[in-house]
Amino acid sequence: MHPRREEALVSDPITAAIVTALATGSSTKISEALGEGAVAVFKSLYKAVNKRFRSTPEAQEALEDLRLDSGDAEALADATKHLERAASQDPKIGRLLHELRSEVVQEGDGTVNNQIHGNVGDNARVFQGRDFHGDIRF
Repeated sequence: MHPRREEALVSDPITAAIVTALATGSSTKISEALGEGAVAVFKSLYKAVNKRFRSTPEAQEALEDLRLDSGDAEALADATKHLERAASQDPKIGRLLHELRSEVVQEGDGTVNNQIHGNVGDNARVFQGRDFHGDIRF
């Protein structure tokens, strides 16, 4: 494993999601709310990072540690450190990471999707709404 460090652990949820997705090879968490373009960027970043990390045993080990336990905060911090270093040294990785982060942090288009599961009938009432301003009385 990796030695204990005094460094601050990763607190940025976007970076945590990207690094964890890179370690596990799964863009599921990231792509839940993103389009195909972001998934394509993730795949390109995944390939570039894995190619670069092959020549850096410490970075490869950091990803493997995170792959084994995606909830390990120290492994996440270590893998993040290696990704940030790679992004600062490799323009392609830096560009792809920036592009993916931009996609993840963009605000949505305002679409709301409400789902009701089960039978709605008889005396049941369903109220749906968005962006209420002022009093609401039912």
